[in-house]
Amino acid sequence: MLTERQDRILQFIVSEYIATAKPVGSAYIASRYGLGVSPATIRNEMAHLENGGYISRKHISGGGVPSDKGYRHYVRTLAFDDAVPTEEHLMLSHLFHQVERELEEWTHLAAAMLSRMVNSVAVVTSPRADSCHLKHIELVALRDYLALLVLLFHEARLRQQLLAFDRPISQHELDVIGNEMNNIYSDLTWDQIVDHGAYLTSVQQQVRDTIVQLMASEDRNQYLNPYIEGVRLMLTQPEFERRRDALNIMEILESKEMVSTLLPGIPSDQGVNVVIGEENSEEALKMCSLVITQYGVPGKVSGVVGVIGPTRMQYRRAISAVRCISSLLSDLIAEIYSGMDSR
Repeated sequence: MLTERQDRILQFIVSEYIATAKPVGSAYIASRYGLGVSPATIRNEMAHLENGGYISRKHISGGGVPSDKGYRHYVRTLAFDDAVPTEEHLMLSHLFHQVERELEEWTHLAAAMLSRMVNSVAVVTSPRADSCHLKHIELVALRDYLALLVLLFHEARLRQQLLAFDRPISQHELDVIGNEMNNIYSDLTWDQIVDHGAYLTSVQQQVRDTIVQLMASEDRNQYLNPYIEGVRLMLTQPEFERRRDALNIMEILESKEMVSTLLPGIPSDQGVNVVIGEENSEEALKMCSLVITQYGVPGKVSGVVGVIGPTRMQYRRAISAVRCISSLLSDLIAEIYSGMDSR
């Protein structure tokens, strides 16, 4: 537990280091913030902060640099009701409503606007159904032992998979199996199919297992090909002056599985999530922080909005910006769904 004075000193160190990227000394804190104590007293308090793992110093009289623990404490104390200024919010809303009612256009604009707001990398994915629902199964005989499984989902997506059986199966038998499984599994998600207690033959079991694998894979792939803006802005930060650090970050950002790697399985009802430094699972991102959330219509469709930057991030601005963009996108998606439901 920190004393009130230690907490204030830590807040000063974090805010100043975020602004300047330079270690914050006791004399500067004493002259700038008027705590009513000497630099020596502040140095003693900084020693307690260092021993507690909140800051680091190169030497006992040197300036303090926040650690991941220090940033985490700082984020916990932020006023999460901070919002983007009303004028800026209205301007963003106007821009979104000027764009045609196309999801791809909205997500591209969201990434561009968010990147400018935070002066760093913004990541936005297109909204997709939370879970795909099976619409129709088709089995097509190719050879005696080989068939093509075709799955059509309600979300207008299609997947195909070759099936090799242990015995010859005719097209007539495949049609019977397909019709039976359509009757059982139509409109279900993959986890509902798993929980369904229908009795199945060994061939039907093989088909069902393949359906489940394909649908689960489709759900995992919902965050592929995100819109990414602001890489150049982030890489101009002093933390990324080393070529290898910059290359490692670029490799992560160019990965097709990037968002599913970054998104730590946060439920949409948890709001904005902040992942700091060593809390990241990816080694290359341990010098970065993420501010990330989901947007959309709960239980129907969702996407991801996030910011990636150095741990020396403007957390207050990043959190409010991510919350603002996700709220605007959620409202736009809700308008589309309410229009569909009223037809």
